[in-house]
Amino acid sequence: MRKDKIISLVFVGILLAGFLWNILTPVRAYSERENRYLQGRPTLSMDRVLSGQFGKDFETYTTDQFPMRDAWVSLKTMAGLAMLRPDNGRVYFGKQHRLFEIPEPADAALQEKNCLAVAGFLEKVTREYPEIRASVLLAPTATTVLEGALPACAPVADEAGLILRQRRALGESVVFCDPTPALLGQLDRESLYYRTDHHWTTRGAFLAYQALLTAQGETPLEERDFRIETVSEDFFGTLYSKANLPLIPADTIEAYLPEEENPCTVTYDGGKTVRESLYDPSYLEGRDKYAYFLGGNHPLTEITTSVRNGRRLLVIKDSYAHALVPFLTAHYETIDMVDLRYFKEDLAAWMGDRGITDVLVLYNASTFASDRQLAAALS
Repeated sequence: MRKDKIISLVFVGILLAGFLWNILTPVRAYSERENRYLQGRPTLSMDRVLSGQFGKDFETYTTDQFPMRDAWVSLKTMAGLAMLRPDNGRVYFGKQHRLFEIPEPADAALQEKNCLAVAGFLEKVTREYPEIRASVLLAPTATTVLEGALPACAPVADEAGLILRQRRALGESVVFCDPTPALLGQLDRESLYYRTDHHWTTRGAFLAYQALLTAQGETPLEERDFRIETVSEDFFGTLYSKANLPLIPADTIEAYLPEEENPCTVTYDGGKTVRESLYDPSYLEGRDKYAYFLGGNHPLTEITTSVRNGRRLLVIKDSYAHALVPFLTAHYETIDMVDLRYFKEDLAAWMGDRGITDVLVLYNASTFASDRQLAAALS
């Protein structure tokens, strides 16, 4: 047999083997490493073929279900690192195995819109309910606090400028807290944010809590008022899912448990789920370990504490609030947490039925800058 025919047969055999391997490999519904659902086999129909949707779905399917996909993606990432690439298009690879989220392109108009929406909503609330005390906390992300760990010349968002714009947009009746100085003032700033996740750690949230209470003219609790327990040593967060780099070590999760007992009840899912704790250990057994704090994201989370002072707090928030709100349970009788991505009621009208005494808007600067639903939800 001629040499060129042998080469052709080998090539066809490789293609056939790859095809069969792909077809016979079980379809995965979910990627634990990437923390997302994968494209299943698309439904074949004439309408979907003619519209081009079948072709798009099939392309995504072959990409998502490629045999040993996780290993190939990791190999590609490591090859990029070997060529001194500072990122993989989704995350920056920083010093000491630290990952940073690559920010979306800045949208100054959207940022200004969100600043004015928050200011307008709180002005309306304090006008209609003069007894309510309003506060805003915009949290910097790790790209601001740990700038020295970023790759050289990595473009990052101007979070300081955004925080300043929000401060200027608010009236004198609103307390504004920028916890950046408190975080930058720590010698061990690496302990304030997870390496593999975009959230701040419990200690970072605690320092922000202290800054908030101080800005409000109140006395915060001290670290000595808590016993600190490590509840997980194998936390791999959202940035790890985007990195596809198995060499990064796990994070630890800590819980600050008050020395003075303050039993709390947490209710969500429209009252279907009631827990007698601020923490849900069941999440520590799964992928989304950050949901250990208050059970993760829900339209409305209601917290009843053992404090009897008549103060009722509404927190309009993103997930940065989940590690901070447990500290606030020492100061309020009830705390309602609203996530505007899922909460569909008229918020101002809803507040009137709850007897709210305090309102706190708490977002991280990155989410606040890119949230396209915030202004509409507060209008």
